[in-house]
Amino acid sequence: MPRGGFREGAGRKKEYTEPVRKILLGLPESVLQELDQYADQRNLSRPKAIAALLKQINRLEEPARQKTQHKVVLQELKSLREKLKKSSD
Repeated sequence: MPRGGFREGAGRKKEYTEPVRKILLGLPESVLQELDQYADQRNLSRPKAIAALLKQINRLEEPARQKTQHKVVLQELKSLREKLKKSSD
């Protein structure tokens, strides 16, 4: 009886929908302990815990990015208003 080969639905399921690259990451022991605690509390692997933390940081930084973008747009509008004011005088 043959073994192995391709079978529909066989094998480990992919954890991500995009390509994954492996990296070597050096961390101080204390940081690694914190990471392990975070991962254990959430039943995550170390890589998934790092990915979750990065997503969390991005969500927290997004309002600040938007605020900066709004300031730039507001400044551009003020500048445009001044130019229009000068050209109408």
